[in-house]
Amino acid sequence: MLRRLLRNLADRAFVGPAPRVSRGTAPPEASWTRADPGAVPPDEPDLADLEVESPIAGSLLLDIREPGELASGVAVGAMLLPMDLVPHHLDRLPKDRPITVYCAAGARSWGVAHWLREQGFPEAWSLSGGLGAAGPTRVPEGTPGRMVDLPAGLVEGAWVPAQRGEVIEAVGNVVRYRVRDPQGFWVERTLLA
Repeated sequence: MLRRLLRNLADRAFVGPAPRVSRGTAPPEASWTRADPGAVPPDEPDLADLEVESPIAGSLLLDIREPGELASGVAVGAMLLPMDLVPHHLDRLPKDRPITVYCAAGARSWGVAHWLREQGFPEAWSLSGGLGAAGPTRVPEGTPGRMVDLPAGLVEGAWVPAQRGEVIEAVGNVVRYRVRDPQGFWVERTLLA
């Protein structure tokens, strides 16, 4: 869903309106043209209106990278929520304080920040430099991306069956992993080892 939004935003910014198709010869103005590089569609926010150079003080740092990308480091204090899971966990995001979204370089975070604003998070910002501008980072212990077999039991107050999960982060005796729920969505869980 977010990837489609990003693709549609890019199409509107760089390609322009779709041509009208009619029978017979088409008028010359009905062809695809490249929009003026400096022009911004009137209903879209300016890129600078969504970007910040460094995390906003007191904001939630939201890392939207995939688990396999976490080996390069994670900003200290960041909430890890892969981009495709953001629509399913809006209730976990605060509306009363700013959210600074970051990814590896800043492209995906801009789309997610824009989408979050459309969903009622007026203080969602994209970190223009990605992980490099997020401040102090730490490299998670363990190997993100590896698969582990998890026993049945209580997880965060709910009974879950035995399942196979993908490790997001392992620090000390705390393992954060993700599993697919019955509907097929990835859900993040925490396990004390």
